[in-house]
Amino acid sequence: MEVKDKIFKVSEFNEFINLYLGQVGEVTIEGEIAEIRVRDNKWIFATIKDENSSVDIFAITYQISGYSIFEPGMLVHIYGQPRLYQKTGRFSVFANKIVPAGEGALRVAFEKLKEKLESEGLFSQDRKRKIKDFPERIGLITAKGSAAYGDFLKVLRARMGGIKIYFYPVLVQGKDSADSIIRAFDYFNQKLPDLDALVLVRGGGSLEDLQSFNDEKLARAIFSSKIPVVCGIGHEQDLTIADLVADLRASTPSNAAELLVRKRDEVWKEVFHLTRILESSLNHLLWELKGDLGRKISVLERAISNRIYVAARVKDRILSQFYLLSSTLSDLSKERIYLTKRISRSLLYLMVSEKEKFNSLVRHFSSFDIKRVLARGFSLTFGEDGKVIRSIQSVNQDSLITTNLVDGKISSKVLKLKGYE
Repeated sequence: MEVKDKIFKVSEFNEFINLYLGQVGEVTIEGEIAEIRVRDNKWIFATIKDENSSVDIFAITYQISGYSIFEPGMLVHIYGQPRLYQKTGRFSVFANKIVPAGEGALRVAFEKLKEKLESEGLFSQDRKRKIKDFPERIGLITAKGSAAYGDFLKVLRARMGGIKIYFYPVLVQGKDSADSIIRAFDYFNQKLPDLDALVLVRGGGSLEDLQSFNDEKLARAIFSSKIPVVCGIGHEQDLTIADLVADLRASTPSNAAELLVRKRDEVWKEVFHLTRILESSLNHLLWELKGDLGRKISVLERAISNRIYVAARVKDRILSQFYLLSSTLSDLSKERIYLTKRISRSLLYLMVSEKEKFNSLVRHFSSFDIKRVLARGFSLTFGEDGKVIRSIQSVNQDSLITTNLVDGKISSKVLKLKGYE
């Protein structure tokens, strides 16, 4: 059945038209931005127009580099696919890329992006890294077979040798060129992060020709590169965002090679000059060291002579003190023998005297021995509580008492108490 004979439901018709539009593929549209808005930092809704018509544009923010610089009145190129939103039947173009078009729009976009990135510190001199004085491994990013490629290598070969070049061919113009260059930076930073420098070069051209090097995503790729970046874009008067972000800006591709690698003759002249300076400095240093060493040896000789003299004086004093000490020790030895004898006699006398006192005390305390007292006819009487009875007041009639004699004990019962009159 032909399409003209089919009755479509609305949703079927919209789906049919959308499928048909999908076969058109990518288109490029030039127009002036009539309005533009960003929703939730994710979705871009815009309308572009010419003298007679307008068309709606839809895009996703992460796909559109530098979308914040676009404003109403700016002429742009839209790269995208036409489509029909099935729910409402509204026609629009789904944009993959939006770039300023025309000298005026490009200039405005350049200034706005420059102001934005400068405020974020991407151009700060404090963060720019120094390129090695004598790089050995360089990554080259440019178009294969281009004049920039040839100029760079020609100047490089005429200078110091021993440099290894890693070449990554890219597009340097057109809508896909910025993405192509970004892939080169990703490759070198992931695969060869120990390179001494990355060199991005391109020949001259109009502002539109150099638009790829004013891309915000490329600027951030250069800024985040782990490898120092040298940019030589266009002619001396050309200035791009990539130049401003790079660690070192060269005026041309040839100048990039000149800044990276010095001339052989210049290096040899400098080496010769530095050698002469070093030789002169060493001779002067040796002369100063020789004079200083002579002075120090003279001072050392005087110090040694003085020390020898002092040591001799000290030796004589020590010997004198030694003889005096020997004599004193001899006298002390005789006195020690005399004192020893006196102390011995005194100790002997003291021991005899103390022994006599000790024996006297023994005899005295022996007289208080309880057994000896009992042997003389005395006795001790204890009550029921085990205490010595010293008075009849301590016992009662019928109390049990114990009497200790010299040869035993007598237990008895009190029958009668009678005191002395």
